[in-house]
Amino acid sequence: MSRLSEPVHVLGVDTTSKHSSISISHGEEILVEYNFTTQDGLSSSLVPALEFVLRSAGLKLTDIDVFGICIGPGLFTGIRVGMATLKGLLFQQDKPVVPVLSLKALAYKYIKSDFTIIPLIDARRDEVYIAGYICLEKKIKEIISPQLINIQLLEETLDKIENVQFIGSGAEVHKELIKKNFLSSKIFYRSSFLASEICKMAYQQFLKKEYITDLQQLLPFYIRKPDAEINFPET
Repeated sequence: MSRLSEPVHVLGVDTTSKHSSISISHGEEILVEYNFTTQDGLSSSLVPALEFVLRSAGLKLTDIDVFGICIGPGLFTGIRVGMATLKGLLFQQDKPVVPVLSLKALAYKYIKSDFTIIPLIDARRDEVYIAGYICLEKKIKEIISPQLINIQLLEETLDKIENVQFIGSGAEVHKELIKKNFLSSKIFYRSSFLASEICKMAYQQFLKKEYITDLQQLLPFYIRKPDAEINFPET
């Protein structure tokens, strides 16, 4: 692996939504980003996509020093496929892996902002995954922990928090409610693809030595139970 003082190659992967993405960076400089939309074929398309991205960057898997992966919240199947694939690729290796939350990666798109960022991810059933972040000196500070709420509780959840701005699929789905209840706020429309942000965040965590090498410690971040568990009849 490169010395800590040198830029390293980072591979970022996000499969937590239908907007999947893979990116490779050298330090924080993005070398290649591949975005693709998936429905049910992620398990068969992810490895070929990874191979394509590596070829495009002129690299091999062994050239990657740090891996960043989005662990949720989001689509259960996507999270499982992404993590299982990464664990398979890194089997018997001790490369640094940085788990990244999808909500925080969304907020990272506004790392240079000076307002409170409220990422919302649509969870269907009039529910959203929500968190809150502020940026201080190009660092993200969490002020609302990730949680699942009914959209009707949004105003209550954000009570007494000023200068909030929204981003994410949940904000787009519920834009009318947001416009009605948060008159001074805006909904920012940015790409839902997160791999480049994951690369940058993973690199920063790597520099601070905040990563894991034991893949048994790489766990999904679930807030809501999978539909199969919710609908399974009690005995």
